[in-house]
Amino acid sequence: MKLSRNDPFDLKLCMRGLGALVTRMHSDIYEYVYHFTFKKSLKSYGKDFKDPWDQYIEDDDFFMDVDDPLVKNCIISMGRLIEYKQALNLIFAIEEVEDLEDEFIVSESNRFKIFLLVYKHSKSYKKLKPYYERTLAGFIENLSLYAYALTAQRYKIPLVLRRQLKLPGEESLRLLNADDSNVAMIKELVIGLKRDLENSKSLNVNKAAKKR
Repeated sequence: MKLSRNDPFDLKLCMRGLGALVTRMHSDIYEYVYHFTFKKSLKSYGKDFKDPWDQYIEDDDFFMDVDDPLVKNCIISMGRLIEYKQALNLIFAIEEVEDLEDEFIVSESNRFKIFLLVYKHSKSYKKLKPYYERTLAGFIENLSLYAYALTAQRYKIPLVLRRQLKLPGEESLRLLNADDSNVAMIKELVIGLKRDLENSKSLNVNKAAKKR
């Protein structure tokens, strides 16, 4: 399906596409968590745990026990995304597995492009961290675009809203429709992810390495 900014705005379709996208976001951060863990804290097991999906670790508590603030930061972001997705599924009666197998919904989830790093395994722990932060910043921008689209009730987002993306902190969210509960949920998620991004940037990888 070819997407266009001039497509008629369809709330249910929009939110189902967003739901599929948030699942992808969650999966992508899981990959970062996995590689951060086995490139540093559990490096001695790195040869046995190279692929996050072939050697899938379902229990988030496993990673919460990892003594690395960056891993814990990622887990918090994952928690925000999954909490949002569960609420979205409930509100719009979304069958997650069915939507992820629906080509139409998957196509809709690509309406606003996001940055995804495919070859994470080839990057060192130190080099992977800025890619993670770039990814998280992309998620924040993408989710903000959805909030703008919901505010404008159209996919062709007005310039006055698009310009908000360049503003710092919560200033980028000040023109959102505060009376729309769907917008409010996204806004809460974006604020949380912005906080996680700032916390990640404050972590000094080199300093942590010297303490080992």
